[in-house]
Amino acid sequence: MKKYQIAKRLEEESKHMDLTTCTKILIMVRGKEKMRRIDNDTSRQVTFSKRRNGLLKKAFELSVLCDAEVALITFSPRGKLSEFASSRGFGM
Repeated sequence: MKKYQIAKRLEEESKHMDLTTCTKILIMVRGKEKMRRIDNDTSRQVTFSKRRNGLLKKAFELSVLCDAEVALITFSPRGKLSEFASSRGFGM
């Protein structure tokens, strides 16, 4: 079934579905892309920055929710250091 056929079917059936079901169907249609290196330098840096911020947020959440000691060190493609420590005990 082609994407436009799926979209049309989803539009018709969504009138009778709840939001959760529609979301699951959209996720299935979208699929997954293979992980590969981003060739464009600017795009790679922007992606790194966004993903680093998400990773830092997850590290913080893990430390708060689980009362865990968390340390995270990353280096950007340009060699810039980023660090996170959940407490001062790490000496970072």
